[in-house]
Amino acid sequence: MQQYQEEYIANTGKVIELMRHKESAGLPPEEAAGRMKRKKRAVRELREKNTRILRDNLIPILDDILTANREDINSLVGFADTLMRLGLDAGVRYYVCRALVSFARVNDERDLLIKELYMTGMALFGLKNISGGRNDEQFYWKMQLVFGEAAGFIRIYDEIEDMETRGYIHRSMGNLALGITGHDRKTAERKMEVIRRSLQVLTDPVYHQKTPGLPWDTYIYKQHQERTTLMEYLRSGEVTAKIVGEVMESAQYVYDKQMENAEKKGMPLEVRWIHNYYAASYYCGVYTLPELLHKLEEVYASVSFSDYSANGMYGNIYFPQFYSVYVSKNVELKERKRPVVLMMYRRVAEYIKHVPLGEDMDKLFFYVKGSLDAYIEYPGDNCFRDYVKAIIAGRRPEAYIHSCRVAETALNILDQMMAEMPEQLLGIWGIQDVRELFERREEIKRFLYDCCVVRNVGKLKMLELYEVSGRDWLAEEEELHRSHPSLGEKILARCDSTRDLARVVLGHHRWYDGQGGYPEEYHREEERDAVLADIVSVADFIEKDRDLKADGHWEEICSDELLGQLEAFSGTRFSPCAAEVAKKVLTKEP
Repeated sequence: MQQYQEEYIANTGKVIELMRHKESAGLPPEEAAGRMKRKKRAVRELREKNTRILRDNLIPILDDILTANREDINSLVGFADTLMRLGLDAGVRYYVCRALVSFARVNDERDLLIKELYMTGMALFGLKNISGGRNDEQFYWKMQLVFGEAAGFIRIYDEIEDMETRGYIHRSMGNLALGITGHDRKTAERKMEVIRRSLQVLTDPVYHQKTPGLPWDTYIYKQHQERTTLMEYLRSGEVTAKIVGEVMESAQYVYDKQMENAEKKGMPLEVRWIHNYYAASYYCGVYTLPELLHKLEEVYASVSFSDYSANGMYGNIYFPQFYSVYVSKNVELKERKRPVVLMMYRRVAEYIKHVPLGEDMDKLFFYVKGSLDAYIEYPGDNCFRDYVKAIIAGRRPEAYIHSCRVAETALNILDQMMAEMPEQLLGIWGIQDVRELFERREEIKRFLYDCCVVRNVGKLKMLELYEVSGRDWLAEEEELHRSHPSLGEKILARCDSTRDLARVVLGHHRWYDGQGGYPEEYHREEERDAVLADIVSVADFIEKDRDLKADGHWEEICSDELLGQLEAFSGTRFSPCAAEVAKKVLTKEP
């Protein structure tokens, strides 16, 4: 690697370390705020350095990749390999590997082409994992293209002499299944056929004889592991006995291999493998639903609440989501298991607060995302709104503090509007007269406060984008960021306690005139509580400005610059009413 590449990786590592430490926990508010500002400044400076490094060194080479010299090509290969090994920066990896594919194709370097097609597919898989589940199709079809092209070289296998290159062909053939998702019959059968073909090659002794140095057992294991992801499909429609048998065969294979590894290490079998085996047994008809739940409860009871390893995070954060999915399949069981589900949810929220930030961040991010997907509300006993706030505060405490500031600003704007122009607030919750508006004032304020606090809940689905990025975002990542209101709306629309918040959250980045911002599916004129989204939008803008200028004296510069921006955006980005009231609130602040 070249010096700029080593510096980039080092800077990225420093950003991750800064984002991992809760150095402000337990400190007085002013001291905590000061430390947060210093950390933000340090992170911002490192990201700016890395952005300059990419702009001045990497991008010029990628833009003219066909004329790059051998030294540059070799350094790019090493750079991408190191980023993948360290689990860093799928976005930059994607651009580097895609450029290397172009170079290899034009220069007829077959071994390099096969490897970089595989590496491009893995970078796309990384970007897909960051996306939070929105617009994943753009990644899936691209993955199928690059993995498919690399796998296609199996037809000239004997012409390829390099063992590692042959390995990339087999890995790409297996990874074709990663690009196929969905639980409908057509998709599931297509994925099953891809896995069958891959296993047929991987278990063929002829290939083992041709390339004895490859890790065949690992390749075969990965295919069986991928086949177990079809478990949900087994209950979604008509399936053949053959498919049921194949899924159960793979579940048994994975379970046996993991049990064998655990015995060799003298360790108990990890929770996820036990769960996968029991789930497969249920979906294949071996266990009834009550039997499955009983076995899962035994597994959960064995998980230590103080275990912060990947296994502990799976058991304490992710496992309750699956239990909720199974419980929801039967109304009677859902009610009977109420105490168990409630206990699990209380433990999840508490556990997330205490996970040391130096632990396995990828696993933690993945499990936190999953904890929001299957939550069950029991009226009178638990509230998804409180759960979401607890998860945000536990996982992103600094973002939670910032959101509370946004909420306080929003309430000041609301109070000023009620004092000066209450008629502008009519329509909220269907309220049509000023008297009722004032009677429900405190209720509306609590609602608005919660809208502000949870407005960025969609970001929990893309934590990698916000907590481990060591540079400015690429175009694809910016697009992912712009999807966070839609992801948040989807999360909040699931439960009764958050359903009303969902539409305000969806609209808090959409412009008042509908000509800018995001997402496009939010139409202000159709929304009952649009004025609240207007207030959140302005408050969010104000507090973001405060954060950007946190190193200086915000109070001294806001009156001219920020007030001028509010004026300039009035009627376009911001509601004229909300912008006008916000200016009055700001000029009244001490």
